Amino acid sequence: RAKRYALSRAGARNWTLQRNLETPSLWTETFRTPTWMDFLRLNHRLTAEDKEADEHLLALHDGELPPHMVLSIERTTEAARTRASTIVSRPPR
Repeated sequence: RAKRYALSRAGARNWTLQRNLETPSLWTETFRTPTWMDFLRLNHRLTAEDKEADEHLLALHDGELPPHMVLSIERTTEAARTRASTIVSRPPR
């Protein structure tokens, strides 16, 4: 809860924590930020208490390697549909 609250207060949205059903020890945290710049600023907005919560969560990790982070940029499909050059009209057969 502390992690969700901290990220939400710092600008993240749609925070989720998911457990892998095939590998129950594997957890995935996801959240969104409105822009890439908001994501970059996210860590600068965290308080000392927020950082303590992060350290506490990291202490729960039991893997040999540190947790793995994957960054993704979402692109909506709406942008692709609005380009006239990609629309092909074919007569019905």
